[in-house]
This record gives sequence, structure tokens and C-alpha cells, in this order.
Amino acid sequence: MSTQKFSAAEREAIWLAHGKKCTYTGESLDVSNFHIDHIIPESLTKDPTAFKDKIAELNLPSDFNIHGYENLLPCCPRANFQKSNLILPRPDFFLGIAAAKKEKVESNLSHINKQKVRGKAIILLHQCLESGSLTPDEVAKILQQYSKQPESIFELIAGMKFSNGDEVKSIAQAEIESLWDLPIWFGEYYIDGLPFRNKNGEQTFVRTCREYESACAQDYYAVSNAVLKTSVRFHQRCGLLRSLQSATTPQQSFISNPKVGVVDLELLPLLLFPWIEDELGSIELDATYQSKVKDGELVVKSVSQNSLEIVAPRDMGQRLIEVVRADFNGDGIEDILLFEYCFATEGTLGFGGTRILTRKSIDGKFEIVE
Repeated sequence: MSTQKFSAAEREAIWLAHGKKCTYTGESLDVSNFHIDHIIPESLTKDPTAFKDKIAELNLPSDFNIHGYENLLPCCPRANFQKSNLILPRPDFFLGIAAAKKEKVESNLSHINKQKVRGKAIILLHQCLESGSLTPDEVAKILQQYSKQPESIFELIAGMKFSNGDEVKSIAQAEIESLWDLPIWFGEYYIDGLPFRNKNGEQTFVRTCREYESACAQDYYAVSNAVLKTSVRFHQRCGLLRSLQSATTPQQSFISNPKVGVVDLELLPLLLFPWIEDELGSIELDATYQSKVKDGELVVKSVSQNSLEIVAPRDMGQRLIEVVRADFNGDGIEDILLFEYCFATEGTLGFGGTRILTRKSIDGKFEIVE
């Protein structure tokens, strides 16, 4: 039995670095139920002389760290029990895998720990704001005092979920780069990435936003219509991260007080709806969703505080979800970033991404930010 103890953060860091799979069998691992195997077993250290001889026999450095990440691999319990204290044939192969992932494990661990510290700090600041012991200006001064480069922290209306169970509800710009490398959550049922293929028949699995953008840049495409529609999650989250990287805190807002959003149909320009191209020419530039709901051309299917589903019967439908408010185009005015999903009401067509709306006066309608 192993004497080395691992923290929850270390286990997660190793699990993520190795693609959440058992190195020996290739099967997917549940983060709550997997083992960490020592390629060169700990039991050898009970006899220092035998351990030294084995290290020399394997051409490993004399200072080889048997408890280091270069000697650790995630595996399913069955495989670990079968291996026990054995050294598998060609241990250099598995040691090479572990060594190649060591830097990624350390990077994951650093990110996980920073997330915990930042999360606690944000919770405390929120509590101070809610209790009235700190004003927004005082919070801003605290952030400036303890950061050489004060960063914007954006509160997400709809949280960003990842497959390790984390849900990010606040994003600081300094953290955005690391979020590109976290596997995203595809829903209630676990999916270890989406299959994409290129014209040569080569296939790759896409799990993170960075992998998705890389696959698209190399002309990989979804292997089926179902995968294409599911990949909208990647498209939306890539758009969110990229938009936040250049976003700033707005100096002025016409959407906050009084608060307006996607539920205010009289403010939504009809050009935002995914009309069939032939119908675009007949749309009045000042027409709104409300005017088309009134005459029956659009039907509201569902509505909540920050989301809307609306359809044109026997045509197209649209779901809009408010995600975050910030200044996305640098004009100093607050905008809304939306996740959009469009679908045919009769058929299998489905596509989506992000849209940004702005409002430039207290009595103006929303305008689309291209």
C-alpha cells in the first residue's frame, strides 16, 4: 500500500494532466474514484541498497524522486491492484509519459490553488459589499493596493461550467488564459470531448476551447450533425473568453438602472432574429421583437430573468442567454454579451455563438455590436 498521501488538488491536477484516463487501460476515470500509481514502486525504498541498484539498472538519475510527478500515473483501481509492486516491462515508456506531463501537473495545481484563494477573496469582498462595510470604491482601492496591475473582475450572469465539476461565476482577466485549457462541461452526461475529422480522415478529440480553435484552424470539422450542434458550446465559450480578454469596465450604462435585457422585447431589434435570407429585405429597420409578437409572427416559448426562447412558427427559433455585462467595444458604454442558439423549427439545423448588444441612450433600443 502506498504511503504517499495526495491532496484533493494534487489528485485533480494529475487527473486533468493525463486527460482523465487510465494510463494502462485507456478507460475514462471518475475524479472521485481513481488510483495514483508509482511506476517505480515505493516498496523498493525499504531497502536503500536494492533501490540504488535498481535505479542504476534502469539508467535513472541517482537523485530520482520516487514520489515526484515524473513517477506518478493515474489509473483505474483494477489496473493498480493487478500491477501491485511490480515493475512493468519497458518502464522507461511509462516514465516518459509521466515526465512529459509533469509540467502540466504543476501548472494545473497552481491554477487550482489560485482559484481557491481568489474564490475565497471574492466571496469575502462580496460579503463586505452586501453588509455595507465596504463601498465599491473601497473594494477597487483594495484591488489596486494588492495588485501591480489592477485587473477587471467580471461577474457572469450564467456561470461557465467545466467537466471537473467547477463552475466559474467570476472571471478576472489574469485568469482567462488558463481557462482556455480546461475541458468544458457538455451537460448532465459525461462526454470526454467531441470527435473532429479532417479531409485526410484523421480524427482528433476536442475537449478545451484552445483545442477547439486549434482544430478549426487546421480545417478539422465535426464528424456529424449532432457533434456540430453540440460544438456550439465551444463556439460560445471561445467567444466569451476572447471578448473578456479585451473587455473593460464601462463608464456609463443605459442598461443597468433601470435594468433592461433580453426579456424587454420592445428593445430587441428584429434584425437580431435568424430570419431566412429571403426575408431580411422585408424587415423594417426600426421593428422590434415585440411588434412581431403582437402580430403573431413570433411566439415566445419561454422566458426567465436572463433568457428568452422565441420562434417563428414553421421557420426558425432562437434562444438567447445573458452571460456578462461589460464594455466590449471600447466606447465606455455598458454592453451585454449573449449566448445565442438558433434552430429550425422543422428540421435538424442548429447553430450558435455569441452576440453583443449595446444601448446608447435611456430611450434607445438595443443595437447589435458587430
